[in-house]
Amino acid sequence: MEINSKQYEQHTFKSFLSKYQVTIPMVQRDYAQGRTSIDVNRVRNRFLTAIKSYLVQPKTNHKIMKMDFVYGEKENVWSKVEVGKLEKIIVTPLDGQQRLTTLYLLHWYAAKKASLQPTDYAFLEHFTYDIRPSSRDFCTHLLRFTPSFNSSIKEQLIDQYWFMGDWHNDPTILSMLVMLDAIMEKFSDVDNLWNLLTGDDERIVFFFLPLAENGLSDELYIKMNSRGKKLTPFEHFKAEYEALYEHDSEESMDINHKFDVEWADTLFSYRDDDDLTDKEFMRYFFYISHILCYQQSVKKSTDEFELIKTLYQESPKAVENRKFFENAMDCWYQVKNEFGSIGNFFSRYLSQFTHEKDKVATYKTVSEYHTNQNFFHACIKLYQVNNNFSYSDFLFLFGIIVYLTNRDKIEETAFIERLRILRNLIWNSNSGEIRGDSDYMSDLLTEVSELMLNGIIRTDLKHGFNGFQEKEEIEKQEKKSQMTNDDLERMYKYEDHPLVYGYVSGLGYDYLYLTDTFYSVFGGNDYLNIHLALIAIDGYMQHDDKRYYMANHNRSTWTQLLHKSRNRNGFEESMAIVRTMLERVLNGESIEDIRNVFIEEQERKHEYTWRYYFAKYPDMLRGADGELVWNTSNDYICITLNKHQFNGQHWNPFLNVIYQLLAEKLKTEYKEKILSLDNYGGNLNLFHPVASVASLGDGFEYFYGENRKHWSIIQNSEGIDTEDRILLAIRKIKAIVQMYVEGQNVSD
Repeated sequence: MEINSKQYEQHTFKSFLSKYQVTIPMVQRDYAQGRTSIDVNRVRNRFLTAIKSYLVQPKTNHKIMKMDFVYGEKENVWSKVEVGKLEKIIVTPLDGQQRLTTLYLLHWYAAKKASLQPTDYAFLEHFTYDIRPSSRDFCTHLLRFTPSFNSSIKEQLIDQYWFMGDWHNDPTILSMLVMLDAIMEKFSDVDNLWNLLTGDDERIVFFFLPLAENGLSDELYIKMNSRGKKLTPFEHFKAEYEALYEHDSEESMDINHKFDVEWADTLFSYRDDDDLTDKEFMRYFFYISHILCYQQSVKKSTDEFELIKTLYQESPKAVENRKFFENAMDCWYQVKNEFGSIGNFFSRYLSQFTHEKDKVATYKTVSEYHTNQNFFHACIKLYQVNNNFSYSDFLFLFGIIVYLTNRDKIEETAFIERLRILRNLIWNSNSGEIRGDSDYMSDLLTEVSELMLNGIIRTDLKHGFNGFQEKEEIEKQEKKSQMTNDDLERMYKYEDHPLVYGYVSGLGYDYLYLTDTFYSVFGGNDYLNIHLALIAIDGYMQHDDKRYYMANHNRSTWTQLLHKSRNRNGFEESMAIVRTMLERVLNGESIEDIRNVFIEEQERKHEYTWRYYFAKYPDMLRGADGELVWNTSNDYICITLNKHQFNGQHWNPFLNVIYQLLAEKLKTEYKEKILSLDNYGGNLNLFHPVASVASLGDGFEYFYGENRKHWSIIQNSEGIDTEDRILLAIRKIKAIVQMYVEGQNVSD
């Protein structure tokens, strides 16, 4: 038989040994399919299960199990007595030893179970090992031994008088012992096993390809199968996947070529220190397979063989699934050839934090694999590794793959536009909306696919992206048709700001002319001064039923402020104040000017509102994360929180400011600690004298021993301070400490 100009023979195990004497050479590694590692256990079970499934098929219309090629050398042995008589042909397998050995053991088991005469299975004598004398001797004794089938064959063999003690050091023998027990466990219920294996009705065949007759060198095979080289999990996986196709079919040849050439080339630049790309390939295989699991309501598995069986072999969509996986691999090979590298592709369409025309900013900082926003690189290095490849990354990369596998249907400009929308949807959805639950991811993948293929934003899905952002993106599509190119570019620039990531409604479509001003104000990390300017304009906080929310020096508080939330009220009002600030900066003021003008005006009018204190004293928010609890009856009674709950640290902000301004100064002056502040809402404490100060709506309460004194703040008819209460308290405390040091009465 001939394929691709190579001559090969099709054989059953019986026909092979009937024609040839097979000797496993010394250059081969030990028999490995009986090893006891987790990976080998799994492969062994699957291999035996596959063999059994072919053997137990009904006689009519059964399929034939076609194992892979057995490569080897043939040696003719001529008679020394009779000239020209060929006595035997010795075959030395250089690839396929593992399969042949397992078939040898299976035939031995079947022969013994059928209680055959030695002449019936005499062809098994034509198989032997030359790796070690011990392996050869074991095979000889094995053929003579007949086990009982009610206990472990392995233990029976070890108990034989001829089983040498040093055979426990022979890996091939140990492997054979394990395999024999596995065969008995798997095939004990198969009747007529010998006839199924050796009858005319062929069930299992393989293909023998003699090297010399086909102009092949044995050097390659010797190198690949050198002694001691373990089969990697990837090699097992590759063989299992390739077995999904008819052995000698065009599809089989094509997939083998892709594994060995195109896909290997795709991953080569991402290889590990061991110069292998096995782990990288398997991570991507799991990623693509898990996409299919979500889409088809199949339980996710981390067992690659289980996924092959479930998705690519037994599924009603097996052919479609294989095509999806292979296309998802092929597309990166095409990208590499077209762009020079996969990294160049990502650099062409993505930026990190900066706005670039015709690119989409991703704001990603996770690991070194994102230095050029290469999400493919991140996937093959990080997927299923300590959760470093997030569900957001999962969906974003899927959107790119949808484009790459459908480039004939999607224009490049449409791809960039849709990828931007996808970025906006993903980055504006929280962990409660993007979840790994199957029903969530199924809907999200559907939404991504519809968007990337057709530009449609699905709002009818139960578990879609953030509803506010979906609504905005639909509105945005309508607005774009009415925008000038300049306004469109301004909108994209505003979207790409790392505090905004796509949510335009805060600024508003009518205020896109403020985009550059927004960048100038929010371009650095001067967040605290921006907060001071905003509070000087008005009370810009947002709120829920229990909390008020200010922004501060933490970046996260600004992303929350600039995005509408179901849990907060006052978004439109706070954004109006942001726009007012930007307008004033556009007209020539600085954020420092805005703050200073307000403070000077309050001090000139002697009206010290609560906003005055927050604008004048940045430490009003010190230690807090922008959350406050306010007494609705009095603007001067509030608490700042380090965490959302009161069981975290929290402070009275007025006492906090007094402490920050005074504690170190008093310590320096008196050479010892004078003040402390309770971190859980308590009073400001003095050590010299032992006293404390509490903050009230109309001033402070001073406690000394059993005495207490109210420090009143003069307020106008509207309840607004007419003097700076913080300065008053500082004067009082400094005076008390001084009087105590001088020995005077400090009870007042």
